[in-house]
Amino acid sequence: MNGQPDPYQQQPTPPPAPGSLTNQGTSQVSPLQPQEPIRHTSPEQSKRELQQAINGSTDALATASTAFTFFPDTLTLDRAKVTITKRIFFQAAEVVSMRIEDILNVTATVGPLFGTVKIVSRVFNDEKPYTIGKFWRQDASRLKRIIQGYVIALQRRIDCSTIASAELVPMLDKLGEDEI
Repeated sequence: MNGQPDPYQQQPTPPPAPGSLTNQGTSQVSPLQPQEPIRHTSPEQSKRELQQAINGSTDALATASTAFTFFPDTLTLDRAKVTITKRIFFQAAEVVSMRIEDILNVTATVGPLFGTVKIVSRVFNDEKPYTIGKFWRQDASRLKRIIQGYVIALQRRIDCSTIASAELVPMLDKLGEDEI
């Protein structure tokens, strides 16, 4: 045309800065957690480490199901992730898993009998928490405390993998307590 840039043409967006992650739907940029480079190990060592990861991920630290529903939803915490199962119909469910490291905050909203758990994750939309409920009041509070305790422990770089589940759960529960 006349050598002038077209004002209606969409300008390309610059790539995110190295070591940053852009959230979908927002202009916020959050730093990535420093990660170790992939180590090159023997196939036997890789299989052994993978088996240890599998064993840890099947060790449920806490679980609860919603009350008084025909298709109960379930929240399960293991040593690697939180899994939320929202049942829709017979043998139909939405299953969402998020790593403990990706959880930013956990809240519990409780009433006289029931409560809900809200999880804010850096992977999902951090402006809209993932909500699951109607748990019994004590289940919602307990899940919140244990998950929050685990998040705090990992932020402080505490290795929880060597602690037996029977000892770890009460410690995480205590660490995740709020003063009322």
